[in-house]
Amino acid sequence: MAAQRLYGKFIGAAFAVGPLLTAGIVCAGPAHADETTYLNRLHAVGIQDLDGGDPALVQTGWKICQQIAWGAPPSQLQSLALQKSTMDLGPRGLTPRQADALIDYAIVDLCPRA
Repeated sequence: MAAQRLYGKFIGAAFAVGPLLTAGIVCAGPAHADETTYLNRLHAVGIQDLDGGDPALVQTGWKICQQIAWGAPPSQLQSLALQKSTMDLGPRGLTPRQADALIDYAIVDLCPRA
């Protein structure tokens, strides 16, 4: 009789916890960085790093992820990217659309948990 009560408690706990575990696994999902997609998207909107090439673009993306993780709002990062690009490259710098894309693609492709 005691074994049947223990079995019943175990089954009850399994039914209660099982959906929570399944929901946690489904909701969390695997987060991964996709540097290739990030670079392809940047190139598609005309963003190239003339000095450091693709490695510099990836490094910039990771820096964006770090800033997002520290609580910087994307709009502030977009504004800073546009200002720095204009200061460094003048008319060859990023357009507002490209600055938005730089931040957005970093968030989506490199830091999906941001």
